[in-house]
Amino acid sequence: MGNKILEIKNLHVAYEEKEVLTGIDLDVIKGEVLCIVGESGSGKSTLIRTVIKDKAVKLIDGSILYFGQEISSFRERDYQKLLGTEIGFIQQNPWGAFNPIRTIEAQFKETARSHGISFDREKLKDIMDTLGLKDTSKILKSCPYELSGGMSQRIAIAASFYLNPKLLFCDEITSALDVSTAISVCEELCRLKNNMMTTIVMVTHNLGMASNLADRIAIMYKGEVVEEGKTEEILRNPQHEYTKRLLRDVPGLKAV
Repeated sequence: MGNKILEIKNLHVAYEEKEVLTGIDLDVIKGEVLCIVGESGSGKSTLIRTVIKDKAVKLIDGSILYFGQEISSFRERDYQKLLGTEIGFIQQNPWGAFNPIRTIEAQFKETARSHGISFDREKLKDIMDTLGLKDTSKILKSCPYELSGGMSQRIAIAASFYLNPKLLFCDEITSALDVSTAISVCEELCRLKNNMMTTIVMVTHNLGMASNLADRIAIMYKGEVVEEGKTEEILRNPQHEYTKRLLRDVPGLKAV
């Protein structure tokens, strides 16, 4: 199946004392878009937050390998070196990624400095152009509270790609956007991914959107991956009853 950039093996995860992920096995292949699909509470966002070592989640058992290297046991200081430049994360709420009263430019410069790289306005302009953000100078002088949700989400994407991560996690990044804006953002994200050779793992409850974006789909239900495979295989021949139910709920997207 190609090179594995991430291997998740027999993962068991809890919030406080309650186990919420049970026996997760999942690989991420270099260069692909993998969509993790499931309803609210299925555990899909928790899975991502386990990989990025969110302090709110507790790893009970299992392992996480990044390019074959066990990273789940990394000390926080060592793991922080991976975040941003190796592993990126775009959260559901784009406003949460920024200080609302500081200019976008100041925050990009701070991000670059914290990762030991210089601020490159031309590189940023190229990324923003790909994301449909044409007036770079005006945007950089703006504060987040002055921007729309769609524009804020695009800027959050630009901030992640500016650091050239090899692996990018996207957690329900279109849930707060209207349908047309969500489609546009996803199309632009994929163009940027192809330009910069980034592997993407996208969490979404929207199987219809996943069908248009993903090379592979993993279906999560009640803290488990119940089905996983190439997108066309999942859509044409779903095996799990939950997957079949998800398909029935999307107009025009039926198993054949």
